Amino acid sequence: MRIRQNNAMLVKLKAWLGKDVKVKSAVCSGIAAVCAVALAVGAATYAASVHSAAVKEAAETIEADNADYSKLIDEYNKLVDEYNSLSDDYDTATETIDKADGMKADIKKMEATRDNLQAQIESLTGQVDNAKRTSASDGVWQVGKDIDAGTYRANNSVTDRCYWEISVGDDIVQNDIPGGGYPQVTVSDGQQFKLQNCGTFTKQ
Repeated sequence: MRIRQNNAMLVKLKAWLGKDVKVKSAVCSGIAAVCAVALAVGAATYAASVHSAAVKEAAETIEADNADYSKLIDEYNKLVDEYNSLSDDYDTATETIDKADGMKADIKKMEATRDNLQAQIESLTGQVDNAKRTSASDGVWQVGKDIDAGTYRANNSVTDRCYWEISVGDDIVQNDIPGGGYPQVTVSDGQQFKLQNCGTFTKQ
């Protein structure tokens, strides 16, 4: 069975379209305006969406840059601390080296002084040894070993308590109690020279 179409609406539309052109133009203009508004709203919405995404991306970039900057600042400060520490160590080492150099100079001076004193000591030792071999006081002296052979004389006037003696072994060769004055005695190698309460006798 065929289905009939209702043509009443079609007839009314044709009648309406046949009216004044101005009405048609107004309708078209209204439709165009609505389309323009729709396009503008869509464009604005798209632009806003794009702008929001760009702002978000920029904010994220700035935040990342700030984090990197803070990290760089921390690393820089750490390097500064390490540099200062190394600088202090260097200054300490330099001071130590300077002190060591100064100590080396002082050591050289002390060594020179020591050598000079050593020479003086050796000279004095020789003089002392020579004095020992050319002078005699209370005691028994082996001539040729303790003292040199020769003539010995009292440095000061003796008292009546002074006694001197020359011997060889157990044999007395010569002795005397001078009682005063500056007695003088001659001794030879191999003899013993004994002095008692006579002070010091020196070789002439």
